[in-house]
Amino acid sequence: MRRTLALCLTLYVALHALYNWAIPLGEGPDEPGHLAYVLFLAAKGRLPVQGQSAGASEVPGEGHQPPVAYALALPAVAWLPLNERVIVLTANPRFVWAGGSEPGAFQRGSRELWPWTGLTAAWHLARAISGLWGGLAVIFTYLAARRLAPRDPWLPALAATLVACNPQVLFITALVNNDALLAALGAALLWHVLDRPTAPLRWALSAGVLFGLALLTKQSALALGPLLLWGGWRVAGGDWRRFLGLTVAWMCPALLVAGWWFWRNQMLYGDWFGLGAFTAEFATQPFGWRDPVAWRGAVRQLFGSFWARFGWMSVHPPAWMLWLYAGVCGTALVGWTRRTSRYRAVTALELPVLAVALAGLWTLAFAATAGLVAWQGRMLFPALGASGVLLALGVRAALGKLAPPLLLVPLFALAVAMPLGVIRPAYPWVALAPDVAQATLGSPTYGRFAAAWERGVEVRGWRLDGPARPGTALPLTLTWHSLEPVPRPWTIFVHLVDGAGAIVAQSNSQPHGGALPFPSWTPDDWLADTLRLTLPATLPPGPYNLRVGLYRPDKDGRRQQVWAADGSAGGDYVTLGVVQVAPIADSR
Repeated sequence: MRRTLALCLTLYVALHALYNWAIPLGEGPDEPGHLAYVLFLAAKGRLPVQGQSAGASEVPGEGHQPPVAYALALPAVAWLPLNERVIVLTANPRFVWAGGSEPGAFQRGSRELWPWTGLTAAWHLARAISGLWGGLAVIFTYLAARRLAPRDPWLPALAATLVACNPQVLFITALVNNDALLAALGAALLWHVLDRPTAPLRWALSAGVLFGLALLTKQSALALGPLLLWGGWRVAGGDWRRFLGLTVAWMCPALLVAGWWFWRNQMLYGDWFGLGAFTAEFATQPFGWRDPVAWRGAVRQLFGSFWARFGWMSVHPPAWMLWLYAGVCGTALVGWTRRTSRYRAVTALELPVLAVALAGLWTLAFAATAGLVAWQGRMLFPALGASGVLLALGVRAALGKLAPPLLLVPLFALAVAMPLGVIRPAYPWVALAPDVAQATLGSPTYGRFAAAWERGVEVRGWRLDGPARPGTALPLTLTWHSLEPVPRPWTIFVHLVDGAGAIVAQSNSQPHGGALPFPSWTPDDWLADTLRLTLPATLPPGPYNLRVGLYRPDKDGRRQQVWAADGSAGGDYVTLGVVQVAPIADSR
């Protein structure tokens, strides 16, 4: 048992590290809001208040959430200096939700590249804490399956692998959120209620503590309540008096652990669940309950996002990958209709079935409250352990001894393929790591473009990527370093001037040909921008000065001020250096 469980955990840990690296910061459902909650707790030492709008909320989007998952993530950020406890992300105007065509919600910045420092390192550490809860979900799924079928050595490993190698599980547990902890607590509750305890009172008290912690993790944990009722009925052996006693016994610690949270909601928002504050910000397009097309789309989205749909539900794997997971589910269904006598004899099988059914009912209720946003596979994760057990039971019954060799390797291979072949390539990485940028500066230079009250952006180096000769387009690469958000779309001018200061060649463009204007840069970004300076065919050979500056063609050509490294004003352009234009004969 120990070796098999250790192998499942090893696979999970390796995959979690891969997903943690591959997923850009903030590129998961509401992850910046979840991290903002952790940072708020670290800075203020109290719970946030959710307003009726994002502007009125202390943690926009997530301030209504119960606090346990965020409190447990505090060690990841507590070491940060106060001035670094700020999320630095730049919205991507081409994001699909903003009417564009790119799956990334944010621009990719230099801070995200290795080596990680400051908030970036803390963010990945907070993700690693989410990974711990995913590991617990794997462990308790294994233990629950073993409790269901103690004489089957392969069933627990198969159930744990179906959780550990589920790409969506790996994706969600590689983000800062509360879904990972709820999945772990849901699996732990399933394992607990499957027990036939010799000390029923202790069983009930432990169940109540687990349920209370789940309620303090996410409100969808309410769907787990009937699971405890059913488990209490089993433990009571159908005796009503014992059942009522056990119910009171687990409800009391649950109320002690989590009751204060619901009382706080009542005092702050006027309802026990803070539902009004939530729906005021999160309600989306209503779901068409009577529309068959809407149902077909909802079921497809729910299934796809239970297995593999990434980003803000905007990064899709190839269809054939989802068909493979559909094959796993179909095989499990066949196994359920043709299960062997070994599994007919299994008792308490109704508990994982009930857990999955309750998670499904909660998803329907959430769809009625919040609309289309509800149809996400992670809404079923309170029953993640139960779904792994049920899938494993069906597949094992259908394939027998062939189930492990037929599934384990392909599931692991698919889990590896998703971050490398689907997630990472979906996001353009234009910014350079600081060490790479500084190693490829070419000729160092310095000029800081900013108003007197700004920090602005620096030009730090330049290089020519070809010989300078008349009649050619001279490739010039400028290396820039952003010190803060630059709100205005400055145009870069490059002038080649003769000894008298006359312009003999020029280029005017926004960074990356307009694809990455200055307002899209993130503070501390390093970027290399290559442009072409067309030299006249009649240009005499000789030395010419190369100048660079920023201006606003929409503001009558107004130029940006330049500051030297010592802080002194330096005019409105930077002289990069001298370009030697070769005679035409010498360039052949």
